[in-house]
Parts: sequence; structure tokens; C-alpha cells
Amino acid sequence: MEELKRQIMAALLEYLEDDEEISSDKVGVLTNRAMLAYRGYRNYPDSWDEEAILADMTKHIGCITDLAMYEYIQQGAEFQTMHIESGLYRMWQSQGSVYSRHRVVPFVTV
Repeated sequence: MEELKRQIMAALLEYLEDDEEISSDKVGVLTNRAMLAYRGYRNYPDSWDEEAILADMTKHIGCITDLAMYEYIQQGAEFQTMHIESGLYRMWQSQGSVYSRHRVVPFVTV
């Protein structure tokens, strides 16, 4: 799991290299949140061991990276549905759209 986290953090740090306020600590927090959100969303069956979960998460590393980016972009605007300032209008997509874009769905348990 640590190698997966390192890969996600490296991708984010490379993408955000022009942001003077970005730090490894902040990217680490964003990555942890994204990995936890992904695990929670996937709702892995109890029969899956950590190795199977890691394989699935590695397969969908792009989705997890985008979830971390989603967290980064919304800093200071958490849960905002609309923002208008100086003629600039913003409205956030739901976090669910990140999963949809990557065709990731939760497992269903009965």
C-alpha cells in the first residue's frame, strides 16, 4: 500500500510543481483521504484480502489520483455548490463523477 501511496504522491507533486504552497505533507494528507474514500466507495467484500484490495486499487490508480486532485482543488471551498466572484462562476461536480469517469462502481453485498 505504501508503494501505491508513493506513486500517487509523486504524480500529484509533479502535476502541482508550480504551486509554491504545496508540500509533501499536504499531498500525503490528500492521498490518504483519496485512498480511504476509494476503499469506502468500493465496499470490498469481506472475502477480499489486502493483496486483492491492493491489486484493485493499483488497477485504478488514475481514479485515486483524481480523487486526491478533487480534494486539492476544493480546498477552502469544501461542500460549495456555487461560487460567484468578480464575474467568475464556479459549481463543483460531485465526487461521484470522478468514479463514473473511471468506470469504478462499488461492490454490492446482500
